[in-house]
Amino acid sequence: MQIAIFIVGVITVALAATQGITQDAQPPAGQPKTASPTHSVRTLAPEDEKAIRQVVDEFIKSYNNHDAHAIAGLFTVDGMAADDEGNVVRGRKEIERVFATVFKDHPQTKMTNTIESLRRAGPAEAVETGTTTVVNAPNSPADKSRYRVIHVKQNGQWRMAAATELPDDTWGGEAALAQLEGLIGDWVDESPDVLVLTSYRWTDNHRFILGNFTAQIGGKPAMTGSVRIGWDPLKKTIRSWTFDSEGGFAEATWSRHGNTWVEKLNGVTRNGKTATATRTMTQVGKDRMILQTVDRVVGDEKMADGEKILVVRRPPEPK
Repeated sequence: MQIAIFIVGVITVALAATQGITQDAQPPAGQPKTASPTHSVRTLAPEDEKAIRQVVDEFIKSYNNHDAHAIAGLFTVDGMAADDEGNVVRGRKEIERVFATVFKDHPQTKMTNTIESLRRAGPAEAVETGTTTVVNAPNSPADKSRYRVIHVKQNGQWRMAAATELPDDTWGGEAALAQLEGLIGDWVDESPDVLVLTSYRWTDNHRFILGNFTAQIGGKPAMTGSVRIGWDPLKKTIRSWTFDSEGGFAEATWSRHGNTWVEKLNGVTRNGKTATATRTMTQVGKDRMILQTVDRVVGDEKMADGEKILVVRRPPEPK
């Protein structure tokens, strides 16, 4: 028997061998299931994202104008800046002094930047990561580096609280995993008899996405599980690992094709059978994705392709 469990990026193919669980009352062919969306707890409000990007643009403009005083003014009063060697300065006065020295030593220096990720980290806090390219003089080599900035909202205005240049040997998967930022939050896949709730969050150091899921039949828990999504620095790809409460587990490698993620899965069922499948996840809106599992094989048995399922963000709990 089968139960359609939503595990974005990875599906526990061991569930294909679960006994005594069926999913009834399916919608007509080609009609995915629906539920009411809400917004990701990690998504910045449009007006806040716009304001932060304006701060970033102002920083680049001030740098290229060699205006150390304007740069310092973009920081909080007790703001901090650190280079990749661990040298730290605190407060606007010291930040202005450091940048004034840079501009004195390199009177032709120019900077460009690329934001890789911008996410909300709290009610009035956001984290930006990206890369900068500095050219100190015409025809001189470009100096590229990665950075992280913590932005805070004070008295209705966004400012930089901490800017850190990351070392050259920093872990290289942040840009890849940043593509999955929209996954963070709570999701629901519901039918009259089956309810699947899934939640995803970043680890504290932003190196992995952790997920937990619960399947309910008739309002009673039927299965639980966990998933970890991360970057494989050896094979240079996104990988994921899933474990369910029945004793099955699976791993997957990911690839992206436009708005669709494709996951190639290999797993073991609770009964010791090998299981393989291909899962596609297609984004159809900010809060909606269509999932389908195909090419499923458990042991020596080829199984029918799964139906397309629309999964949406879970509405907030009533206060």
